[in-house]
Amino acid sequence: MYLGIIGTGFGVRHAEIYASFPDVEVVGILGRDKQKTEQTARMLGISGYTDINALLMHPDVDAIDICSPTHAHGEHVLAALEHGKHVFCETPVAYTLAEAEHMSQRAASTDRLLLVALYGRFVSEYRYIHDVITAGHLGKPKAVFANRRTPAIWGTWDENFILNLMLHDIDFLYWTLGKPVAVTSHSLEDQWQHVCIALEYKHCSAMIEGCGIMPPSFPFSTSLRVVCEDSAMDMHWRWGGTAPISEVIRYSSSGEPEMLTIPDYDPYEAECRYFVDCIQGKADPELLGINSAIDSLCIALAARKSVQENGKRIAI
Repeated sequence: MYLGIIGTGFGVRHAEIYASFPDVEVVGILGRDKQKTEQTARMLGISGYTDINALLMHPDVDAIDICSPTHAHGEHVLAALEHGKHVFCETPVAYTLAEAEHMSQRAASTDRLLLVALYGRFVSEYRYIHDVITAGHLGKPKAVFANRRTPAIWGTWDENFILNLMLHDIDFLYWTLGKPVAVTSHSLEDQWQHVCIALEYKHCSAMIEGCGIMPPSFPFSTSLRVVCEDSAMDMHWRWGGTAPISEVIRYSSSGEPEMLTIPDYDPYEAECRYFVDCIQGKADPELLGINSAIDSLCIALAARKSVQENGKRIAI
């Protein structure tokens, strides 16, 4: 299988991952800056492109992995589909529902796969907790709390704070609990730096906190607490400087707390491998399908609207 990469930022990481797969060959990488693209291509040992049509018209390319900025996703996804390529796109797939739906319709009309990097579904701790909950091993979920905290290392946050920082937590709750009835959101002093989102379910309460104003010494971190009928699970993850540090504890209705050991793996490698397997007919595309990405995007956009309308309850 032959693949092209769009984006010389995180696209480099994806290119290195694909290069480790024996059944994939990366044909080339596309960038905006000619000098940077040529340097990146030489480092990777592949061809560099600044003209998207030149990459897409390459006769061997079967699929395109898109790691360009979100505002360029629509242009790149549609161009790749028009050239008959399968597509793997970074998340968020778009900043508007209309653009995401247009991509979905075009994928359907061209009979090509359009998958989205719903990264949280491949993080080992989150996937384990999802599987345990959906299998019913803890009883029915009663309350869920997730947060994501970071220093201001990405500059000033704008109205897409929820989509850029909190979307993976929104997608995890959607993946695990289903679509909420409504959302209500509040921000810190009308600024996109700290947002709390309440997701309304019939038999479960859920809350997501996103914080982008932690001190510089604070590590990027996430946490997840799930309270069910029979027991609860508590997960804490943080970047430890050279590697992540995490712990998952299960609290049963009887007995002592149990510190769980969950096999770890590279979630980026896992999602790229899944994309390749889907093209080869070895995996179900629904897990990362554009429709799942659209459903999560709808919830995120409703949460953003609630903030903009001073905490108004927004039905989904």
